[in-house]
Amino acid sequence: MEKTRAAGHYTGMAIVLHWIIAIGVIAMFAIAYYMTDIPKGTPERAYWFNLHKSIGTTIGVLVLVRLAWRASHTPPSFPASVPAWEATLARINHFLLYACLVVMPVIGFLASNFTKYGVKYFGISIGPFFAEDLAMRDSLQTVHGLLSYLLGVLVLLHVAAALKHLLVDRDGVFQRMLPGGGEAGR
Repeated sequence: MEKTRAAGHYTGMAIVLHWIIAIGVIAMFAIAYYMTDIPKGTPERAYWFNLHKSIGTTIGVLVLVRLAWRASHTPPSFPASVPAWEATLARINHFLLYACLVVMPVIGFLASNFTKYGVKYFGISIGPFFAEDLAMRDSLQTVHGLLSYLLGVLVLLHVAAALKHLLVDRDGVFQRMLPGGGEAGR
């Protein structure tokens, strides 16, 4: 049964998942930037890489929950003032954001499982599920890294569009993803 949200507001669950995932993605970019400069073979590097894997896996699961929620809860329509081309670009950007947020954790998880370490999910060992294959790990990590650049661009576009709706259009599109029912700023 499909549930529709009244007058342009997202559900509370959609808002909570959006902001948890957003904070997680920001944390992932910061951790990834920091961890790559830590010398190999140090406990500090293992800690940050395992934290990156743990948060990434969590984001992947939360995105699947968000997609399941969205499948049964129609997102609000854009106001009539939003041009059709802009709404189409927003849908394309959202689709690509979701695709990256699903595929990136899967690829990162697989890459880790082609090492002798597997994944330590907040201290719990998962895998490795495959024989060590550093060439496969490197290939998967390359794809993971390239997708991170795409994700960064998509996030910047998403934020820029949200700020445009808030500061230029003043059409309430930004506020509908705020806690409290999106009434702020109306």
